[in-house]
Amino acid sequence: METFRRNFRELDFTLIGAMILLAVYGCIALLATTYGKPTAPNGPVPPHVLSKQIMFEVVGFILMLAMAAVDYRVLRKYRWWIYGVVLLLLVAVFAMPTVNGAHSWIPLGSLTFEPSEFMKLALIIVIAGFMADNDESEFPDYRLRKTWPIWVVFIVPFALIYKEPALGQALVVFAIVMTMLVVYLKRSYFIIFTIITLLVVGGITLVAVQYPHQAVDFLNNVVIKHHIIRKFQLMRILTWLDPTLALNKEGYSVHQTQMAIGSGQIFGEGLFNGIETSGGWIPNQWTDYIFSGIGEEFGFVGSSLLILLFLVIFYRMTRIAGTSRDAFGTYLIIGLVGMFAFQVFENIGMDMYMSPATGIALPFVTYGGSSLLLNYMAIGLALSVCVRRKRLRFS
Repeated sequence: METFRRNFRELDFTLIGAMILLAVYGCIALLATTYGKPTAPNGPVPPHVLSKQIMFEVVGFILMLAMAAVDYRVLRKYRWWIYGVVLLLLVAVFAMPTVNGAHSWIPLGSLTFEPSEFMKLALIIVIAGFMADNDESEFPDYRLRKTWPIWVVFIVPFALIYKEPALGQALVVFAIVMTMLVVYLKRSYFIIFTIITLLVVGGITLVAVQYPHQAVDFLNNVVIKHHIIRKFQLMRILTWLDPTLALNKEGYSVHQTQMAIGSGQIFGEGLFNGIETSGGWIPNQWTDYIFSGIGEEFGFVGSSLLILLFLVIFYRMTRIAGTSRDAFGTYLIIGLVGMFAFQVFENIGMDMYMSPATGIALPFVTYGGSSLLLNYMAIGLALSVCVRRKRLRFS
């Protein structure tokens, strides 16, 4: 009992409070983007969206507390089992029927399960274990060529997720690995690695912008022809580079989100008063484009409050990582922060033409059971590290 009380006092209540506020904010945003719209099969909104989300919120909160009670170091021991099971589930999705043209979900009665969400957590656990093993070895070696095991465990799920196709989830997996390498690599190797990455990405972007017609021809004749990316994925990139392209087709959704966010101005149009949101002009607004509803109805102030809550969560998790009892806990939380941060940037960024549309969920806000449960599990792991972190002792 005394141990329970001590651990309870060690919980980061600021982190928990920010997460609860974010969850409430998400439910309000979900209500705003679905209220008064027809439900399936007569319309685009699935039935009982808000009630299902609240149910997953409650289950997720319980799951978070359960994860916090479990010693996170147990995951290090069983990390390969966790990784292997989730990898098998990633393979199993290809035997399931497609949903919206993708093999991403496993049906469970009236619900669906998305293994790629949980692969993100499995990958973080495996890579954190590898990095911690090297840190704690007698002769740690941080050279780039010694990171090949990380790339091996990364490339297999990345390829499977990309094949589904789920480009957004694949990019999140890549962002997780990059974030963890930033902390893991020594400064000199990190600088070299970063310069090479920036040169490659910057060079490709510069060529695409300077020679758009040749870039489109290359994409059509090489990338699309050889099935490297799908046609709809290419159009997402092209409509990002040229916002005026295909306004009535592939560029329609992003164009409407910009109009919605712009019309919100400083204080927003008010709950249920947004023309774009209440009129149902933005497809799938309760999932991929939920930030557009927030921007329109709550304005710059409401959007800033949302981003502030995310920043508080990132800050508190980073503080926990800095006081972790061991390297495994530190790398674990760094991977989680990288996962959350990239999803927030990409989801909000695609609504504001800062990045191409990729279908990445906004944590704790976007509708989706698998994503929400994964997010709560991630916070639970951070709290598990928190209650077992280093304690300062004075004699």
